Amino acid sequence: MVYKDISYLKGYYNKYYTHNLDFYWKKTKMLNAFKRYEDDKKQGKWLSKRMGIKGNEKILDCGCGIGGTIKQIASLHPNTDVYGVNISDGQIKMAEQVLEGLDNCNLSVQDYTNTNFEDNSFDIIYFCESICYNDYEKVLKEVYRILKPNGTLYIKDLVTKCSKDKLSENELTKLNKFTDSWYTKVFDTETIINTIDNVSGFELINNKRFIKPSIHWINAVRNSSLKEYHNARTSSIPPVRGADFLYKKKLV
Repeated sequence: MVYKDISYLKGYYNKYYTHNLDFYWKKTKMLNAFKRYEDDKKQGKWLSKRMGIKGNEKILDCGCGIGGTIKQIASLHPNTDVYGVNISDGQIKMAEQVLEGLDNCNLSVQDYTNTNFEDNSFDIIYFCESICYNDYEKVLKEVYRILKPNGTLYIKDLVTKCSKDKLSENELTKLNKFTDSWYTKVFDTETIINTIDNVSGFELINNKRFIKPSIHWINAVRNSSLKEYHNARTSSIPPVRGADFLYKKKLV
């Protein structure tokens, strides 16, 4: 698994989610799509149920973006302590605005593969479309260190609709264009499970695959007037689906 250098990713997200905010979001339907996502209590309740949140946990969002998922969880569960880390200081600044008024949120600019948290710090650690930017094995070593014994690891991301060797040439072209433009990787469900299985210390509890991609914002971009952005990101829907993976850290 080969990924972009972290400094490159940091620069990319600082550029496209801060300096070009007015151009890419405020003049398109993207901003409204994200606002609906951030305020979506139904989505927050669904995620809470999938992660098994009871309401008093210490939770970490790895690759928290601009804080949409944190807002959903922290709003629904005021007695939780929800932490968010991101390599982009620009996105963290935006997240601070999104989370204004919520006193159970803590944000910091950190690489989630090498954090400053103490061992066994969190009850729940989750990745919502963010683990795909890094090497699973490297990520999971840090997750294992800072997750409490029997703690929950939750991953929600995109997967290919089938193994890559079963994709058509046209589908592979669409997939490569999509992953290259977002500087990420997309694997099939079995590859992800096998990769995590190779890292000792985690037990798969549940895996769910969704029929449609969890990238509802694609339609927002498609309907926008930003032809250049549209062509770079979503000229054709890639052969991907949404999926999630629920793990427990094994007791030593």
